Order: sequence, then structure tokens, then C-alpha cells
Amino acid sequence: MIKRSFKNFLILPLFFSQLSVAQLVKHQIPGLPESSDFKVWVNDQKIFTTKAGGDYRGSYSFANFDFNGPVKIRVKAKHAIKWLEIMPSILKIKSKIIDDYNFEFTLNKPKKITILLNNDKRNVLHLLTNSIEEKNFDPDDSDILYYKGGEIYDIGVLDLKDNQTLYLESGSRLKGMVRIRDAKNVKILGRGIIDGTDNKSSGNGRFKDEPWRLIYMENSSNIEIKGITLYNSLKWTVHPYNVSDLQIDNINIVNWDYGSDGMDLSSCRDVKISNSFLRTNDDCIAVKAISFDEKMHYPNPRIQNPNIKNILVEGCTFWNMEYGNVFDIGFELRCEKISDLTFRNCDVLIQEGRGSVFTIHNSDNALIENILFEDIRVENSDLVSNSKLIDIAILFSIWSYDKFEDNEMIKKYRYNDSWDNLIPVLPGKEEFHASHRGHVKNITLRNIQVLDGKLPYSVFNGFDKDHIVDGIRIENITVGDKRIKNEEDLKLYTKFTENITIE
Repeated sequence: MIKRSFKNFLILPLFFSQLSVAQLVKHQIPGLPESSDFKVWVNDQKIFTTKAGGDYRGSYSFANFDFNGPVKIRVKAKHAIKWLEIMPSILKIKSKIIDDYNFEFTLNKPKKITILLNNDKRNVLHLLTNSIEEKNFDPDDSDILYYKGGEIYDIGVLDLKDNQTLYLESGSRLKGMVRIRDAKNVKILGRGIIDGTDNKSSGNGRFKDEPWRLIYMENSSNIEIKGITLYNSLKWTVHPYNVSDLQIDNINIVNWDYGSDGMDLSSCRDVKISNSFLRTNDDCIAVKAISFDEKMHYPNPRIQNPNIKNILVEGCTFWNMEYGNVFDIGFELRCEKISDLTFRNCDVLIQEGRGSVFTIHNSDNALIENILFEDIRVENSDLVSNSKLIDIAILFSIWSYDKFEDNEMIKKYRYNDSWDNLIPVLPGKEEFHASHRGHVKNITLRNIQVLDGKLPYSVFNGFDKDHIVDGIRIENITVGDKRIKNEEDLKLYTKFTENITIE
């Protein structure tokens, strides 16, 4: 880590802006291989493009750069081009195929875009672009932790304190985990990356000193995370617990391993997540109420976590891989109330596995109410495998507080149905387990577009007659050019539900 002056660095873009319509800032990632599947040029300048993954699930390439536009982008593919699509399709980006292996297009302003060739979702290119970065801080401030570009840093677990700013210069690569505990007024900024490739865990993934996440926050407030890339997290990527006034803007999450959730917002309040790209192999965005206390299950007394309120997710792009869901409220919801959550103006490129796009899994005692999903586009449901569009349920599962005390019983009775990791209510235990179930009410899905493909089914499922899913309002869901008008159109299964409106 070093500190350095920005004075000369700031003059350079201003000088070049007089010579060219567009500025361009390229980002090199030290120690990562160049992609062999795609080569990228922006205004005839070669852009570093790297790769993630590589097992039976295939791999994908990505590049990250800043510009103010418009810019002309040329891509050379390893495999012959028969057909290509640039997503999100709402951007209406037109491409021109130059020859069997090259194509080009113009990008007028920074966006998170994905290029799908020959309908092969196992080998795609993500271009994760940004506006030209503004550095609004004094680099000589003693509270600035500055990591210079072009170097790799083994940080282990890096703790941030009150009023500190962690700045990752373009081309910096931090290996380990950043942790913020009992702190306020903390920022993580820049264009560098935090890499979890070499992170290790003891196996249960619950110890707060272990880097099985990339950013962990606890009992903190007024936190800002902006501009960085998070790469190959071992499990959960961004995990705030009991955090208020959290802003996450324009970050990229590019994961591969199973269980690698994008953001797990646990017992948080007043959160805004915007303009970010998340590709994960488990839940993209999860909202939970869980503390990971060692005695968090029955017969220990229930730990009631802080209530969850005022979370906004907007302007983001998602790719959910084999495990998990895109938007998931649940499973662990051990608090009194979760309310006033909004997911708005987002693009879901692909949801690959057994999960769902819009999901509420109340596996505990919470009341969930006043949830809005609005202006969300699902690109192509043909690329969805055995999944659901909407899944709202009150469940008893291995994640519940009142799960079986004997782990051998869990292994014996655990099963997968429309949901994974369920356990049955055994005879004589009906009243006990019902006393630990919660409620779901006042959920609205408005202006949801499935742009292409065959519609998956949906499920609204309460637990029993006293723990129901109540007050679900569907306003203007379309599949292609067809508007959903009733439960049959939606392919909807219901049980222990009331007051469903579709219009």
C-alpha cells in the first residue's frame, strides 16, 4: 500500500478531452490470464479481457473500462459467429458482423452489457463499463488507505475503522477479505478488484475472522462502496449484518463457485444498491435476518435480529447461475418484521437453475410486508431450467430456527420438492413448528416483462390456515406480446393463500 498525489494524474484526461470526443481509461488486472475466447478493442485500443470459471459449467470472459462516449467497440471471437445478441435488449444496441470472427458496435454511454454468441451461455463476454472516475478526496489524508495499481496484495483480513477510505487504484488486486465492524463513515472506492480465489474456510463458513466473504460489515453505519470489482468469492461476496445507511453503486461481482451469493443483506436498514452487475452461482441479492451465532437454533432461545426496512435495489443487471435465485427474501428470517423493500428497473439476463427470479422464502417467524418488484425485464425464459418465475412461500426447512435438533435426522428426512432443503413436520410436532412460522402480505409485482421464451410456472404457498400468503397484487406482467390476465395464464399454483389480484 502506498500514498501518492493525484495532481498530474488529473490533468491528463482534461488534456486529452480537447483532442478526442471520447476519453478512455483501460484497466489491467495483474496476475489474471488474458481470455483466449474474446479480444476487445475500444476506439482501436486493445482492452485487457480476462476469464472466469472453467469446469463443466463452461467459462466466461469479462473486461472493465471507463469512458465518456460514444465509443466504437470491436470484438474478435475464437469461434465462428452464426448469431449474436447484446443484452440487456432494452438498450437496443445494433451490431455489425464484419466477418466470421469479428463484429463491432457503438456504445453511447457506459452500461453493463453481455454478448451472447450462438446462444452459448457457457461462453459469453461481459463488458462492464463505467463513467470516467471522479476522485473527490485528498490522497494525503491519513484516513486514506491507498493501494497502487499494477500490484497484487495479500491482505488476509483488512479491518477498516471510523472515517477511513479504502481506495483501490485501477490495476490493483487485493487477495483476501475487507472487514468493517462497529464503524461509521467508511468508504471503499476505486477501480481495482478484491479477489477471493485463494480464500479458505474451516468448512462451516460462520467464523467472522475467516475470509469466506470478500466484504463483511457488522454493526456499522454510513458505508459507501463504489466502482470496484469483486472476483471469485468463496461463498457470500458482500455481507452486511445490522448495517444502516449503506450505499453500493456501480460495482461488479463476477463469481463462479457454488454458494457464491452476490449480496446478503442481513438485518439491514436504509440500503441503496444501484447500477451494478452481479453474476453469481447462488442468490444474486438475498435479504436475511440471521446473526450466525453458534447457538442460533432450537433448543437455544431464539435470537431476534434487528428488523429490516427501506432497501432499494435499482438499475442493476443480474445473471444467476446453477444455484439460488435472483431476488430472494429468505430463507433465514429471524426478526419481527421485514418491510418496505423495492426492486426496480433491473434486467435479469439469465436464471439457470432450480430457483426463481422473484422469491420470498419465509422459513422462520418474520412478518414480511410491503414488498415491490417493479419495471423488471427477464430476457429469455427459454434459458431457464426447471425454475419458477415467482415463488412466495412459508416453509419449514433445514435453515429454520426450529429445525430438527439431531443432524442425523435432518440427513434422514431432508428432501427437495418445488423447493430445496425441506424437512417434514413429524406427527405430534404440528403445533410446535406452526408456532415458529411467520406471515407474508402485501406484495406487488408491477410491469414485469418476460421478453422471450416459454413462461415458467409460479407458486404462492402458505404454511397452514393461520400462516398464509395474503394480498399478492400482479399488475401488468407480459410474456412477449401477451399480457397475463389470470392464474392460468401465470401458470400459478396456490395453497393457503388469500386476496390474489391479477390485472
